[in-house]
Amino acid sequence: MDPVELSDSRLLLRLPTQADVDEITLACQDPELQRWIPVPVPYAREHAAQWVGETPSSWAEDQELRWVITERRTDGTMSGPLGAIGLHARDATMREVGFWVAPWARGRGLMTDAGRVACRWGFEELGLGRIEWWANVGNNASRRVAEKLGFQFEGTCRARLLHRGSRVDGWVAGLLPGELT
Repeated sequence: MDPVELSDSRLLLRLPTQADVDEITLACQDPELQRWIPVPVPYAREHAAQWVGETPSSWAEDQELRWVITERRTDGTMSGPLGAIGLHARDATMREVGFWVAPWARGRGLMTDAGRVACRWGFEELGLGRIEWWANVGNNASRRVAEKLGFQFEGTCRARLLHRGSRVDGWVAGLLPGELT
Protein backbone atom coordinates (compact mmCIF):
# COMPACT_ATOMS: atom_id res chain seq x y z
CA MET A 1 0.00 0.00 0.00
CA ASP A 2 1.24 3.47 -0.80
CA PRO A 3 1.57 5.79 2.21
CA VAL A 4 -0.95 8.58 2.59
CA GLU A 5 -1.15 11.73 4.66
CA LEU A 6 -4.37 12.49 6.51
CA SER A 7 -5.57 15.84 7.78
CA ASP A 8 -8.38 17.92 9.14
CA SER A 9 -8.52 21.64 9.87
CA ARG A 10 -6.23 21.21 12.89
CA LEU A 11 -3.97 18.19 12.32
CA LEU A 12 -1.74 16.56 9.77
CA LEU A 13 -1.00 12.86 10.15
CA ARG A 14 2.11 12.14 8.12
CA LEU A 15 4.84 9.56 7.87
CA PRO A 16 7.64 9.99 10.37
CA THR A 17 10.97 11.13 8.97
CA GLN A 18 14.53 11.07 10.22
CA ALA A 19 14.06 14.75 11.18
CA ASP A 20 11.53 13.54 13.81
CA VAL A 21 13.88 11.12 15.58
CA ASP A 22 15.01 13.49 18.35
CA GLU A 23 11.46 14.55 19.27
CA ILE A 24 10.21 10.95 19.22
CA THR A 25 13.15 9.96 21.43
CA LEU A 26 12.34 12.76 23.88
CA ALA A 27 8.64 11.85 24.04
CA CYS A 28 9.44 8.19 24.68
CA GLN A 29 11.47 9.10 27.79
CA ASP A 30 8.18 9.84 29.58
CA PRO A 31 7.56 7.34 32.42
CA GLU A 32 3.79 7.43 31.84
CA LEU A 33 4.19 6.62 28.16
CA GLN A 34 6.61 3.81 29.04
CA ARG A 35 4.17 2.49 31.63
CA TRP A 36 1.51 1.74 29.02
CA ILE A 37 3.19 1.56 25.61
CA PRO A 38 5.59 -1.31 24.88
CA VAL A 39 8.49 0.89 23.83
CA PRO A 40 11.99 -0.20 24.82
CA VAL A 41 13.16 0.97 28.25
CA PRO A 42 15.53 2.69 28.35
CA TYR A 43 14.51 4.30 25.09
CA ALA A 44 17.45 5.41 22.95
CA ARG A 45 17.71 7.50 19.80
CA GLU A 46 18.46 4.30 17.88
CA HIS A 47 15.01 2.95 18.78
CA ALA A 48 13.31 5.98 17.26
CA ALA A 49 15.51 5.83 14.18
CA GLN A 50 14.64 2.16 13.71
CA TRP A 51 10.90 2.83 14.12
CA VAL A 52 11.07 5.65 11.57
CA GLY A 53 13.18 3.53 9.22
CA GLU A 54 10.72 0.61 9.34
CA THR A 55 7.74 2.79 8.43
CA PRO A 56 8.01 2.49 4.62
CA SER A 57 8.16 -1.32 4.74
CA SER A 58 5.28 -1.50 7.23
CA TRP A 59 3.18 0.40 4.70
CA ALA A 60 4.45 -1.58 1.69
CA GLU A 61 3.62 -4.85 3.43
CA ASP A 62 0.27 -3.47 4.70
CA GLN A 63 1.16 -4.43 8.27
CA GLU A 64 1.05 -1.24 10.29
CA LEU A 65 -0.06 2.01 8.76
CA ARG A 66 1.57 4.55 11.05
CA TRP A 67 1.72 8.30 11.23
CA VAL A 68 3.14 10.99 13.47
CA ILE A 69 0.64 13.61 14.56
CA THR A 70 1.43 17.25 13.89
CA GLU A 71 -0.66 20.33 14.60
CA ARG A 72 -1.19 23.50 12.63
CA ARG A 73 0.28 26.52 14.42
CA THR A 74 -1.31 29.96 14.39
CA ASP A 75 1.23 31.08 11.75
CA GLY A 76 0.15 28.24 9.45
CA THR A 77 3.26 26.09 9.89
CA MET A 78 3.07 22.58 11.32
CA SER A 79 4.51 21.49 14.64
CA GLY A 80 6.93 18.64 15.04
CA PRO A 81 5.56 15.26 16.07
CA LEU A 82 3.25 15.44 19.09
CA GLY A 83 2.36 11.77 19.09
CA ALA A 84 1.83 8.78 16.87
CA ILE A 85 -1.09 6.68 15.71
CA GLY A 86 -1.28 3.51 13.71
CA LEU A 87 -3.75 1.05 12.26
CA HIS A 88 -2.29 -2.44 12.71
CA ALA A 89 -3.55 -5.15 10.34
CA ARG A 90 -5.42 -8.02 11.99
CA ASP A 91 -7.15 -9.32 8.84
CA ALA A 92 -8.40 -7.93 5.54
CA THR A 93 -11.28 -5.97 7.10
CA MET A 94 -10.11 -5.36 10.67
CA ARG A 95 -7.38 -3.21 12.16
CA GLU A 96 -6.30 -2.36 15.68
CA VAL A 97 -5.72 1.29 16.52
CA GLY A 98 -2.71 2.15 18.66
CA PHE A 99 -1.52 5.57 19.77
CA TRP A 100 0.55 7.66 22.14
CA VAL A 101 0.85 11.38 22.88
CA ALA A 102 3.93 13.27 24.02
CA PRO A 103 3.60 14.61 27.57
CA TRP A 104 3.77 18.24 26.39
CA ALA A 105 0.76 17.72 24.08
CA ARG A 106 -1.67 15.99 26.43
CA GLY A 107 -5.00 17.36 27.59
CA ARG A 108 -5.93 19.24 24.41
CA GLY A 109 -8.02 16.63 22.59
CA LEU A 110 -5.22 16.00 20.13
CA MET A 111 -5.47 12.21 20.23
CA THR A 112 -9.26 12.18 19.97
CA ASP A 113 -9.04 14.33 16.84
CA ALA A 114 -6.23 12.21 15.37
CA GLY A 115 -8.14 9.03 16.16
CA ARG A 116 -11.21 10.37 14.41
CA VAL A 117 -9.19 11.21 11.29
CA ALA A 118 -7.44 7.81 11.18
CA CYS A 119 -10.54 5.73 11.93
CA ARG A 120 -12.68 7.62 9.42
CA TRP A 121 -10.06 6.95 6.75
CA GLY A 122 -9.95 3.28 7.74
CA PHE A 123 -13.67 2.89 7.27
CA GLU A 124 -14.04 5.06 4.17
CA GLU A 125 -10.87 4.22 2.24
CA LEU A 126 -9.88 0.76 3.48
CA GLY A 127 -13.45 -0.50 3.78
CA LEU A 128 -12.87 -1.81 7.30
CA GLY A 129 -15.68 -3.65 9.03
CA ARG A 130 -14.20 -3.24 12.51
CA ILE A 131 -11.47 -1.35 14.34
CA GLU A 132 -10.36 -2.70 17.70
CA TRP A 133 -8.77 -0.89 20.62
CA TRP A 134 -6.79 -2.78 23.25
CA ALA A 135 -5.11 -1.36 26.36
CA ASN A 136 -3.66 -2.61 29.60
CA VAL A 137 -6.27 -2.47 32.35
CA GLY A 138 -5.80 0.84 34.15
CA ASN A 139 -4.83 2.93 31.11
CA ASN A 140 -7.72 5.30 31.72
CA ALA A 141 -6.45 8.08 29.44
CA SER A 142 -6.43 5.72 26.46
CA ARG A 143 -9.84 4.38 27.39
CA ARG A 144 -11.29 7.92 27.52
CA VAL A 145 -10.03 8.58 23.99
CA ALA A 146 -11.56 5.32 22.73
CA GLU A 147 -14.89 6.12 24.38
CA LYS A 148 -14.94 9.66 22.92
CA LEU A 149 -14.44 8.12 19.47
CA GLY A 150 -17.44 5.85 19.93
CA PHE A 151 -15.67 2.58 20.68
CA GLN A 152 -17.97 0.20 22.56
CA PHE A 153 -16.32 -1.36 25.59
CA GLU A 154 -16.53 -5.13 25.21
CA GLY A 155 -14.74 -6.43 28.26
CA THR A 156 -11.66 -7.32 30.20
CA CYS A 157 -9.58 -10.27 29.07
CA ARG A 158 -7.45 -11.88 31.74
CA ALA A 159 -3.73 -12.11 30.93
CA ARG A 160 -4.50 -11.16 27.31
CA LEU A 161 -1.69 -8.70 26.60
CA LEU A 162 2.05 -9.23 26.76
CA HIS A 163 3.75 -6.18 28.28
CA ARG A 164 7.47 -6.16 29.04
CA GLY A 165 7.57 -9.94 29.17
CA SER A 166 4.61 -10.36 31.51
CA ARG A 167 0.99 -11.20 30.78
CA VAL A 168 -1.37 -8.43 31.90
CA ASP A 169 -5.12 -8.04 31.82
CA GLY A 170 -6.40 -6.13 28.81
CA TRP A 171 -9.40 -4.02 27.98
CA VAL A 172 -10.96 -4.40 24.54
CA ALA A 173 -13.41 -2.20 22.66
CA GLY A 174 -14.68 -2.24 19.11
CA LEU A 175 -15.78 0.35 16.62
CA LEU A 176 -17.99 -0.56 13.66
CA PRO A 177 -18.83 1.49 10.57
CA GLY A 178 -21.32 4.22 11.48
CA GLU A 179 -20.33 4.35 15.16
CA LEU A 180 -17.48 6.88 14.93
CA THR A 181 -18.43 10.04 16.85
